[in-house]
Amino acid sequence: MLTPSTDSVSLAGAEVQPREARYPAMPCAIGPYVPHDAGMCLLDSVLRCDEHSLSADITPTPDNLFAEPDADGQAVIPAWVGLEWMAQAIAAWSGMQAARSGQPPRVGFLLGSRRYESEVAAFSCDCRWQIHVQLDYRADNGLGAFEATISDEHGAIVARAGVNVFEPAPEALPSAASTQDTAQESSPGQQDAAGASSQGNV
Repeated sequence: MLTPSTDSVSLAGAEVQPREARYPAMPCAIGPYVPHDAGMCLLDSVLRCDEHSLSADITPTPDNLFAEPDADGQAVIPAWVGLEWMAQAIAAWSGMQAARSGQPPRVGFLLGSRRYESEVAAFSCDCRWQIHVQLDYRADNGLGAFEATISDEHGAIVARAGVNVFEPAPEALPSAASTQDTAQESSPGQQDAAGASSQGNV
C-alpha cells in the first residue's frame, strides 16, 4: 500500500506542490495579512498561527499613532487601544487562512466586544506585548467570535475580551460596508458593545 506524502515531488521535470497549503515560516511580518493603510497596521509580527488561534506581538514606540503622555510625561498607549490590537490579530488570523488557500485577505468588521477588561490603565512604550486570539466559532454566514488576551513581556495576562466579528462574502461586501455610516465603535469596559467598524480583514 502506498502512503500519501505531503512533500513536493517532481513529475516529468515539473514540481507538484503538496495538497495542503502551509503557513509561512514564523515569526513573520504581520503587514501582508492585515491590509490597512500605512501606519494603521499596529502590530509587528505573527509569532504562531494555526487553524484555531494566532499569537502576535507589538513593541510600541513613543511615536506610535495612539501614543499620549501620562502624568509623568512618558509616552504610553491608552488601554482601550488593546481592543484594536485584538481585532488586528483576528484580522491577521483570517488573512493567514485565506493565504493558505491562495486568496487575498478579505474585508471584515468588528461587531463588538464582550466585557473588555484591562488591568493596566495604559500600555508602556518600548515594552513587548503579546496578543493571543482563540477561535470560539465561525459560522457559514460570516459571523465569528474569538477569545482574546494581551500579555506583558513576563507572560502575565493584563487584558482580555470576547470579540465578535463579521466577514461578509465578497459579493455581499457593498451592502455590508454601508452599515459603517450608522455604526458605533465599541468602548472598553462595557459588557456589551455593538456597532460595526471596519477592521481590514477581520
